[in-house]
Amino acid sequence: MHILPDEDLKSKPIGSAMAYTWTGLSGNWKNSAAIAAILLVLSLFQILPAIGFVAAALQNVLLYAVSYYIVDRVTKSRMIDEFKKSIEESGLYQMLFSFLSPASGFYLGFILFSILVVLATGLVFWLSGGGAILDIIQNRTADDFTTSEQAIVFYAQILGMSTPTLLFFFIVISFFGYLWPLIYGYALLQRSFTDSMNAVFMFFSSRFWKASFSIDYFKIVSVWMLIAFGVMVLMLICAAFALLLPVAILLMLWLTYFSAIVAVQTYNLSDEI
Repeated sequence: MHILPDEDLKSKPIGSAMAYTWTGLSGNWKNSAAIAAILLVLSLFQILPAIGFVAAALQNVLLYAVSYYIVDRVTKSRMIDEFKKSIEESGLYQMLFSFLSPASGFYLGFILFSILVVLATGLVFWLSGGGAILDIIQNRTADDFTTSEQAIVFYAQILGMSTPTLLFFFIVISFFGYLWPLIYGYALLQRSFTDSMNAVFMFFSSRFWKASFSIDYFKIVSVWMLIAFGVMVLMLICAAFALLLPVAILLMLWLTYFSAIVAVQTYNLSDEI
C-alpha cells in the first residue's frame, strides 16, 4: 500500500519498528510518564468491582487512541528524526484525545466481534452435544467421585465430548491472531468511529486473507508474536509485585507502540487491499 515514507520501515521492519517505538517513548518523556501514570491509575481502579469494567474499557480506548496518534506521526515522517521532532512537539492532550473517536469505534468493533465468536462457539457447543454434556454434569453427585480414577474418567469424558467446541474456538482464535496485525494496521488508518469499528470485521474479507499469504507477512508476524509473547511474560511477572507495577505499565506502553507500528508495516506490504 506504500503508506510509509521511511523505507527503513519496509526494508528493516522489526529493527526500525523498535527504533520508532523507543523514539515514541523517549522523544517526550513527560508525555510518556503522564500516559503511564494514567494507565497505572486505571489499572488500580480495575480492582474495584463497581468501576473495574469501566476503568478497563477506558484504559483500552486510551491505548488505542495513543496508537492511532503514533501511527499518524509515523505515516507523516520521512525519517526517524522527523518522527522524533513531531513527538517532541506533541502535547499530552493531542496524544490522548486526537483520535479518541476512531479508537472508541475500534474498541467497540472488537467487543462486538468477541461477542460474535462467543455466540458461534456456543452454537457449535450445542450442535455437538452440549445439552448432553450439561445433563451429565448436572446429574453427577459427590458419590460418583469416590475414587480419583472415577474423577479422571468423568473429566476425560467431558473433554472428549467438548473437543469439537474447543477445536472450533482455537482455530478461530489462531486464524484471527495471525490476521490481527493486518486488520489492526488497516484500522489504525481509519479516521471515523464507524470505519474503525467496521475494520475489525475485515477478518471475513478474502482480500485481507490473500494479502496475508506472503512470506514477508509471515516473517514479520512470526517475529512480532515471539517478541510480544516475551514482553507479556515480563509484564505478568512485574505485575505480580506491587513495586514493579509501574514497570509493567511501561512495558505495556512499549508493546502498544511496537504492535501499532508493526501492524501498519504489515498493511504497507500489500497493494491488493
